[in-house]
Amino acid sequence: MNKKIDWTKEFSINNYTLDEQHKLIFDITIRANELAKEVLEHYDDSLQEELKKTIIKLFDYIKIHFKDEENYMKEIDFPLLEEHKASHRFLVEKTKEILNYSKDPQNFAKELAILTKNWIAKHFCVDDKWIDTYKYKALHLNEVHFSLETYKTLHTLRNPALEQEECFKYLCACEDKIHQMPRSIHEELMTEKGFLKCETCGQILVYLEKEEEELKSLKDLEQEFEMIGKSNV
Repeated sequence: MNKKIDWTKEFSINNYTLDEQHKLIFDITIRANELAKEVLEHYDDSLQEELKKTIIKLFDYIKIHFKDEENYMKEIDFPLLEEHKASHRFLVEKTKEILNYSKDPQNFAKELAILTKNWIAKHFCVDDKWIDTYKYKALHLNEVHFSLETYKTLHTLRNPALEQEECFKYLCACEDKIHQMPRSIHEELMTEKGFLKCETCGQILVYLEKEEEELKSLKDLEQEFEMIGKSNV
């Protein structure tokens, strides 16, 4: 991973046991990536062995976690249980496959980074939020789960060029604060009718649409008031 993601309450699915398991898996995957980087920088048999043991530990642990999570989904009658179980099987198999690269540090690090990004950015931080969304009877994906900064971090894992994208202006409840929304996230919000929040005030971000036209209209209005004032003199 090029960018470390620390656990925050935004990733919570409001189940203490599963949240604690997610935190531990975050820690294990981050440690695995740190070890992979060390092995690439200066190969050492002991480091390589520690990395292999860490992956085996991760493999064993996610199987336990996925079983607990699937039991929880059954308890709450989660409607996407089978689809979620399929993604679990995929991740377990991909973790198992990584061990095949244990003697090839370059490919090992590459495959581990790809899988870690998928776990953190896609499965744990996005797919698993569906469980909490369903539990509280939310009907649409436009529930506000993330702040803009957290969402940018998640997107940067999958799209490192995010910071170079054209930005759109968004407003919140903070005074004189403009949020710069990268084009790819802006288009996603427009398409899915989603929302993000300001991490300072906690309010939904609102797209500053047709800003130039609005400013022009305001200027025209000021001139109109000015003309009315003169005519009354």
